[in-house]
Amino acid sequence: MSSENITLLQSSLAVTAERTDRKLSAGYQRVATRAWFTPFVARWWDKSIGLILPVGILLGWYLVTRFHLVNPVFLPSPWGVVASFYDMQVNQDLLTEFRVSATVVLQGFVMGSVAGVLTGVFAGLSKTVERFLGPTLNTLRQVPTLAWLPLIVLWIGIGTWAKSIMIGKAVFFPVFLNTLQGIRGVSKEHIEVAKIFEYNRALLLRKVILPAASPSIFVGLRYGAGLAWAFVIAAEMLGGRYGLGYLLMRSQELLQTAQLFVVIVVIGLVGFAVDIGLRKAEKHLLRWKKGFEG
Repeated sequence: MSSENITLLQSSLAVTAERTDRKLSAGYQRVATRAWFTPFVARWWDKSIGLILPVGILLGWYLVTRFHLVNPVFLPSPWGVVASFYDMQVNQDLLTEFRVSATVVLQGFVMGSVAGVLTGVFAGLSKTVERFLGPTLNTLRQVPTLAWLPLIVLWIGIGTWAKSIMIGKAVFFPVFLNTLQGIRGVSKEHIEVAKIFEYNRALLLRKVILPAASPSIFVGLRYGAGLAWAFVIAAEMLGGRYGLGYLLMRSQELLQTAQLFVVIVVIGLVGFAVDIGLRKAEKHLLRWKKGFEG
């Protein structure tokens, strides 16, 4: 092979090597970009996926009212609801009515949840206590909570405590049943290990039983919190002159649909915020627990 051919071959190989290096460099850059970009997109998608349905509902609501497909008496526009919220806050003292309902909910939830956890713990630790309380509690549980309202009103009136007692009854049973189920679901192997370490009853409860039953207890608390909001609205709709439930009834009677939507949205957002708070508390207190996340 002549020196000229060798020179051409070397030049060709050099050009090919340079092109290959450029392609490899571009490929590495794309991979590096994808490695940084993909987790960012995944995190954004993970946080934003829950907004898709609410945004879709709001958009559909706006389009329906924008093109007057429904009479405003039955479905006000989103902007009308916002304006009504401002008017209720400034001229009708919406915040005071919210405080009335929130106070009742807090009292009833605390009473029902504390009683439910304590009763569930005692019944879960003792078959005798469960057999003693079981028939009575199961009978009372079958009576709808609202059915107790006339009797409660007859005994103590329609004031704050009457509604709190009714809410406490509604909250008690899901908390009690979930606490009982959580304790009875504690692994026997854990109990046997605790006995090997000679845990007394108090230490067994604090170190083994309650931590293992906590996920179930939190399920009951979250469910009870939702019931508390539902029943305070029902109680205020059936009787009373204050609170969000009273505003609902008044708005319906006066055909003030925008105000009706304001109260519904406030109830939904507050209930959602309470549930998120309980979920965060559960996640913090049970950060040791690792389970399937889907």
